[in-house]
Amino acid sequence: MLGMIYEELGGPYGPYGPKDKVEARRLCGLAAAQGHADAQFSLARMLYDGHGGPKDEVEARRLYGLAAAQGLAGAQFSLGAMLYDGLGGPKDEAEARRLYGLAAAQGYARAQSCLGAMLHDGLGGPKDDLEARRLYGLAAAQGFADAQCCLADMLIKGRGGPKDKVEARRLLGLAAAQGHAEARYLLANMFYDGHGGPKDEAEARRLYGLAAAQGLAGAQFSLGAMLYDGLGGPKDEAEARRLLGLAAAQGHAEAQFYLADMLYKGSGGPKDEVEARRLYGLTAAQGHADAQFSLGGLLHDGLGGPKDEMEARRLLGLAAAQGHAEARHLLANMFYDGHGGPKDEVEARRPRVTKARKGASENATAQVEDAAALAAAAARADAAMAALLAEEESEAEKARSKKGKAKAKKKAGAPTEASANASAEQEAKASAAKAHTAKEAAAAEEPPDDFICPITHNLMIDPVSAADGHMYERRAIEEWLVGHSTSPMTGAELKVTMLFPNHIMRSFIRTWQEAQRCRPAGPAARP
Repeated sequence: MLGMIYEELGGPYGPYGPKDKVEARRLCGLAAAQGHADAQFSLARMLYDGHGGPKDEVEARRLYGLAAAQGLAGAQFSLGAMLYDGLGGPKDEAEARRLYGLAAAQGYARAQSCLGAMLHDGLGGPKDDLEARRLYGLAAAQGFADAQCCLADMLIKGRGGPKDKVEARRLLGLAAAQGHAEARYLLANMFYDGHGGPKDEAEARRLYGLAAAQGLAGAQFSLGAMLYDGLGGPKDEAEARRLLGLAAAQGHAEAQFYLADMLYKGSGGPKDEVEARRLYGLTAAQGHADAQFSLGGLLHDGLGGPKDEMEARRLLGLAAAQGHAEARHLLANMFYDGHGGPKDEVEARRPRVTKARKGASENATAQVEDAAALAAAAARADAAMAALLAEEESEAEKARSKKGKAKAKKKAGAPTEASANASAEQEAKASAAKAHTAKEAAAAEEPPDDFICPITHNLMIDPVSAADGHMYERRAIEEWLVGHSTSPMTGAELKVTMLFPNHIMRSFIRTWQEAQRCRPAGPAARP
C-alpha cells in the first residue's frame, strides 16, 4: 500500500509530497516476493511501462503469471494481452484466449471485449459470432467504449444475431461521447446514410471532423469528400484537399485517388500533374481500377512525367481485367494501333469477360463485345422472325381450312364431310408442326444473359453498373436502393450506392434490337 501511495499520490502519508516511483517499485518488489498478488500485478505493470527503473517485459510477464495463477482478473487479462502480442516471450493465442476467458468470467470488461474479438475472428480457437456478441454486450453494459463500438458493428452487419441499426446507432452514440474515434466515424456514416434514424449530414460532418482530428484516415477522407461537395455545410475545396492529403499520407487508397484528381484538375490549390501521377501510382499499386486507368492515361499522353506507352498498356490491362469500360476501350485502341507493344487486331476485338470489382461480390458478369456476338444476335433475330411468320401462316391456314370445310359441306353434303375434315386436320397439323419447329429455333436463340436485368428479367434499356460488379436496368436498381442497402444479387452490404452508366452495353443491346428489325421502344419480356 505504501508503494501505491508513492506511485499514485506522492509522499509517504498523502498527496503533499513528491511522487517516488523508484521507491514504489522497491516496496512492491518486497511485497511481491512474499506472494502478494496485487503487488505482483503492480510491479509487473511498472516493469512493463518502465516506471521506477528499466523496462523489463520478460519479468513483467513472469509476475503477471504469478498474480494470474492467484485468480487476479487484471493480471489474467494483462498476461493474456502479452501472450496475444508475443511480448516478453513467445506468442500464444490459445493461452491468451483461455486467460481472457478467466478474467471475463469475473466480469472484467476489457477481457470480455478482447475475448469477444478473438471469438469473432476465430483466433486461438473456433470462430463463434454468437458468443462474441454476448461478450461484447456484457462489456458494453459496463460502459466500455471498445465493446460498444464492436457490438454496434455486429448489429449493423447482423453477425451473431439479427440486424438492429437503431440499437447500433445508440451504442455508437455512447462510445462516441467517450471520445472513441472509430465510434464517431461509424456513427457519422449512419447519420450520413440515414441508417438507424433520421439522415443528418450536418451531424455527420461534425462527427467526421472529431474523428478526423484524432487522425482516423477514413474520417479524414469522408470529411474531405463532404467539404469538396458542400454536403452538411459550406463547400471548401482547399480544406478538402488538406484532409485528403492527411488520409492519403496514411495510405488510404480512395483519398489518394481523390487527391490525385484534385491535383490534376487544380481544385483547391495549384495544379500539379507530377504529384497527381505519383498518387495515382500509389493507388494503382493497391489494385484500384480507376487509378490504374487514370495513370495509364497520363503515361499514354506523357503528362506529369515521361511518356511510357508500354507501362500505360500494362496498367490499362489491369483495369480492364476488373471490368473498367473506358480502360478496355483505350486498351483496344492501343492494340489496334500497335501502341506500347505489338499491333494485334484480334486482341483488340477479342471478347472480354468483366470481373466483378473487389468487395461484396466475386461473381463475374460476361460482356459480349465482338462482331461474332453481333452476328449471333442477328441469327437469333432471323429465327425469331421466322417463328413469327410461321405463326401467321398457321393462323391463315386454319382460317382457309375452316372456309374450305364450310364450302365442302355445303356443296358435297354430309357424305364428304369426313374426308374434308381429315384433309383440313392434316394441313393444320402440318402448319402447327412448322410453327412449333420455328418457335423452338427462336427459343434456342434468346437474348444473351448479359442483356437481361437480373431484377426485372427484361432486356435492359438503360444499363448501369453498381458497386457489386453487376449490371442492372437503371430504374429497377434505383427502386431497389430506396428500400435496401444490399446487393440484390449477393445480399452483401453496398457501402457505395453510386451507379455508373454502361454505354458500351447499351450500344450492344441497341445493335441487337436493330438486328431483330424492331425499335427499342420498351423492354422485351424474357420468356
